[in-house]
Amino acid sequence: MNKKTKNDKVKNMNKVKKFIQEKNLISHGEHIIVGVSGGADSVCLLFILHSLQRELDLKITAVHINHMIRTEAVDDEKFVKDLCGKLSIPCISFKIDVKMIAQREKKTLEEAGRKARYDIFYKTMKKYHADKIAVAHHQNDQAETFLYRCARGTGIYGAGAMKEKDGALIRPLLCIKKQEIVKYLQQEGQEWVEDASNQDDTFARNQIRNQIIPRLEGVNEQAVEHIGLLCEDIQEVTSYLAHQIDEAFSRCVDVEEEGFKICCEKLQQENLWIQKQVFKKALEEAAGKKKNLERRHVEDLMGLACNETGKMLSLPYGMKAEKSYQYILLHKEDMSDKPGLEGTLSYEEVTDLTNIVENDCIKIIDYDRIETGVQLRCRKPGDFFTFGKEHKKKSLSRYFIDEKIPRQLRDKIPLVADGSHIVWIAGRRVSEDYKITKSTRRYLKLEFKRGGDDSNGEYQSNDFRGRR
Repeated sequence: MNKKTKNDKVKNMNKVKKFIQEKNLISHGEHIIVGVSGGADSVCLLFILHSLQRELDLKITAVHINHMIRTEAVDDEKFVKDLCGKLSIPCISFKIDVKMIAQREKKTLEEAGRKARYDIFYKTMKKYHADKIAVAHHQNDQAETFLYRCARGTGIYGAGAMKEKDGALIRPLLCIKKQEIVKYLQQEGQEWVEDASNQDDTFARNQIRNQIIPRLEGVNEQAVEHIGLLCEDIQEVTSYLAHQIDEAFSRCVDVEEEGFKICCEKLQQENLWIQKQVFKKALEEAAGKKKNLERRHVEDLMGLACNETGKMLSLPYGMKAEKSYQYILLHKEDMSDKPGLEGTLSYEEVTDLTNIVENDCIKIIDYDRIETGVQLRCRKPGDFFTFGKEHKKKSLSRYFIDEKIPRQLRDKIPLVADGSHIVWIAGRRVSEDYKITKSTRRYLKLEFKRGGDDSNGEYQSNDFRGRR
């Protein structure tokens, strides 16, 4: 090896080492799971981490996955095991039938393979109590991901492409190009395996890798590095914006058991882009996933915010949005149809009120005012309660309208009823006729507990007959 070759090798090695230190990717004494396919990228990563093993007191475990697609996969597995043996690195290999997974889950081979790989990486990390998972993405992969996402359609977050650190997942080679990886291995005299499918330009990513990126480098030989720097800038900007979105979300959105209650009046005071991102965040959290949630769904919610009350919108994954007064209510469609109440009513006659603190779930009423008995139930036609010093009568339906309670929530509000007379709208108000006064002789303590919690009350039921 001549002096220039040796210097280039040390330069690349130092570049990765500096990157690991600056980005705080690996700490002293950590256990690293390394994904090793046998290709140039993962072999280079394994070599570099191995060279840092003594200095950083690292424990390294290689993981190889046979996707059972290519006939050469068995040879690749043997190559990786032999290489790990030479480096005295433990190697764990897995076989997964990616074709079967793709068919079962209706994914492309690429999507199914990626998901299966990462599932195995994380399970292995957990099983062996490792600290990090290292994968071999480099600058060309970053440029490829950026261009691929832009071509398919992405927002500002997707344009940031891959992060050097994403939870336990690290990408130590994002600081170097493919050419530097190949050169490093050649200088080491180390072979690697080639995946012939990487040359198949029927795959969109391969078209970008083999055709578009070389042409961009023809325009500017530093095109790949420049795209990488742009991705870093985008990640820094989106990190700041994510904080702004979270703050706006907390100001404008109430997270309730039934879903999300978005205040249009408050939201419209925010920047237009922030408004869209709040809707996007609510959609993703309600759905529990991001896939198939598109820009048009956010635009539909923006339009709904300007509509009159009562308008509804159907969304992916069984979600529904409804405009209700100044709010948009976002929830799974089956939530509005869910019958019955989840909770219990407990009650006991009490004589000493000194240590009883009334709140939204505990009320004291005049025991002797009960006519037929109290029952925990949902609303029924004809329900009413009384209010004010004059004990004015008001229908429950009118109360719900006046209080702007969304229609799909009205059947879920727990009511303590004495026949058609609503004694207590749990969590809201007690009917005037049942409130204790100076002339009250007997007291009944009511306590509503959500979710069927056990009660310490003397009685526990959804139905209680008054005792005269």
